Amino acid sequence: MSTVVVPQGYTALLRGPATVECREPCRVFGGVFHRFEIPPHKQYPVEGPAVFTIESGVVAIVNGSAIPQDWHLELSGVVALVGPTDAGKSSLSTYLVNIHTSQGKKVCIVDADVGQSDIGPPGFVSYSCTTSPIPHISELEPYDAYFVGTTNLQGVEELLVAGVVWGVRRSIAQYPHLVVINTPGWTTGRGLQLLRAVVDAVEPTVINIGEAALPGRLISKPRHVLPRGPQERRELRNLSYRRHVKLIEKTQIDLEKMAVCKWEKGLVCPWGRYTPADVSEPQKKGREFIVPHHYLRHIFAALYKNGKLVGYAIVEKFEPKIVAYVTTTDFDEIRIGKIRLDPQTLEELEPLP
Repeated sequence: MSTVVVPQGYTALLRGPATVECREPCRVFGGVFHRFEIPPHKQYPVEGPAVFTIESGVVAIVNGSAIPQDWHLELSGVVALVGPTDAGKSSLSTYLVNIHTSQGKKVCIVDADVGQSDIGPPGFVSYSCTTSPIPHISELEPYDAYFVGTTNLQGVEELLVAGVVWGVRRSIAQYPHLVVINTPGWTTGRGLQLLRAVVDAVEPTVINIGEAALPGRLISKPRHVLPRGPQERRELRNLSYRRHVKLIEKTQIDLEKMAVCKWEKGLVCPWGRYTPADVSEPQKKGREFIVPHHYLRHIFAALYKNGKLVGYAIVEKFEPKIVAYVTTTDFDEIRIGKIRLDPQTLEELEPLP
């Protein structure tokens, strides 16, 4: 454990995993905290003056603030944060939560970055609300979540739009001062069309970070962003699965409980049909896929009751009944996606094509 002194006018950039204890409350993303933990592959700024002890982690001291001056925005209603990967959308979401909740206002976050979710596991549009500052939005627990079922939005863009509309409506029902939509970092080609569809659907105030992807306000990208490659992003997703998916038993589920997809000698979903066969690699024929038998095992699923997310499952077989590892047995609906997870390690496997 090391003691760090941050002078006035400087900022300590702390990279996790780390545990931080502050002698006096530390200012992090616009909030003040005595103690906080930083997950792996994330970076939190502590503004000077500050004195703290840190266990594990990496510290870098930089001159000035890590928060751009134009981030101090007094907002209300619904806003959408738009920017490419590693633009700082989650950091700005956290900062907006903290500067508004410190004034006694409620803020809701709709986390639509399904490939790198902060609230809830990957593959969901999740929402949560708070009246208290937080070191990072990843500490929020989801109120509820809409299952998109994949971390790759190509071909299922309409599910993302539906999930955002769903999340915004439920957030507004909590009567917040502000709803912040953290959008996917896919800002080119069809991804840009998807963001336009989201904006058309919910009509938020658009805040672009670093580049003007959509009509709206343009603010600065932070100078000190922690870049993450594909391996770090995969590790973050696996950490999120382990945090949220606590399997308790193996059970059988009637096929009638399966929603969205159905089983007809193969898995039939709106985005494609998957027929198992003795092949070594998936074979595509239009929207039909011939897949190895093992591809229809270890499929991540969402469990709902009365339309509300209540748990998760990993499906091992579909006939004559669904056999799955589950986090709860009290549900009335199971929704299947493309994500595949090892039920023992909760690590990503090759997804359904």
